[in-house]
Amino acid sequence: MPASPKAPRRKRHVERPDVRALLLEAAEALIQEEGYAAATARRIANRVGLKHQVVFYYFGTQDELLLEVYKKVASAQWERLKLALASDQPLSAMWAVNRNPESTRLSLEFMALANHNELVRNEIAKQATRVRSMEAEAITHYLEVRGVEPRLSPQVVSILSNAMSRLLVQESALGIHTGHEEVEALVERSFRNFEAEGQSNAEVEPIVGAMSVPK
Repeated sequence: MPASPKAPRRKRHVERPDVRALLLEAAEALIQEEGYAAATARRIANRVGLKHQVVFYYFGTQDELLLEVYKKVASAQWERLKLALASDQPLSAMWAVNRNPESTRLSLEFMALANHNELVRNEIAKQATRVRSMEAEAITHYLEVRGVEPRLSPQVVSILSNAMSRLLVQESALGIHTGHEEVEALVERSFRNFEAEGQSNAEVEPIVGAMSVPK
């Protein structure tokens, strides 16, 4: 008689979504509090009262865990930006999201991690391209609706907003605050006035005047 086919091997454990979520949250908290180097498998597991082997059971490797943490953080940031850009004041709202210290600090940690982690580096590049496209499209649409012909590329506005917010958070972490209040006030006033008027004037010119040539 032909041999009976072997039954497929069964996993000893069944993956639980709640445990996976707990591990991701613990890793994110450690990165936020102490930096990406603190997010070891042992410390992540200890934080939720589990053995460190569970990290590898759910994620395979620590690099894959860190990649999933970044995807979780990036997804939340995407949703915040999406809501901001759909608002009546998309420039101010975009700046507020990009200026958020906690999310920006996390973003900087993952950028540092990307120097040593190819998976995270590739995902950051992909996500940054998506975000820049979304921001540029939203700004372009906002200007078109208001009958404003841009002279300054919307991509430049996206880059400036992100770059300035990251620099302010990075310097604040180092205890550098010189000029920060002035920069924040200038950006916020410029965006607010531009959104209120849709045309350049003396106050708006330093940041977004080049965007605002009425048709």
